[in-house]
Amino acid sequence: MFTINGETWLIKFTQPYDEMLLMSSGEHSLGVCDDTLKTIFISNELKDKKLKLVLCHEIVHAAMFSYNVILSYEQEELIANIIATYGKEIIQIAEDMFKRLSIK
Repeated sequence: MFTINGETWLIKFTQPYDEMLLMSSGEHSLGVCDDTLKTIFISNELKDKKLKLVLCHEIVHAAMFSYNVILSYEQEELIANIIATYGKEIIQIAEDMFKRLSIK
């Protein structure tokens, strides 16, 4: 469980072919963020780096929902992918730069 902007979200691990992982296209996803249920559903077959990547991607969706950020599906997926893939590196660079510049 975690909170973003005052909204509490749950994380539930589920079977890979659970209906909660079914997308409108009819394909199953590895993770889904359901704004109505305030729940992230993740395939219980994911491990290690792939689990971390998918979980981070879905948390980005939760943040967008919680802050009422309205984007097209394509834009939302792009942002979630960029943050999930490169966010840690970006934050680390920013932290290093803040230290060098003595910014708090």
